[in-house]
Amino acid sequence: MEKQSFEQMMNELEKLVSALESGDTELEKALAMYKKGIGIIEILSGKLDKARKQIETVGANREVAESE
Repeated sequence: MEKQSFEQMMNELEKLVSALESGDTELEKALAMYKKGIGIIEILSGKLDKARKQIETVGANREVAESE
């Protein structure tokens, strides 16, 4: 699943949320979908953290270069 793009994973999460919100899903299936959604959220959160760190690094490097 981690090989999917951020956008693909967001789309999958949105589909899970929509299905759960519809109320038409059996309890066992809804629980499995919820667990899958939590897993997707954890992966997306990690990807966002990684991107944030990269942005901070670029910004810090730029500040150093400008101060020289």
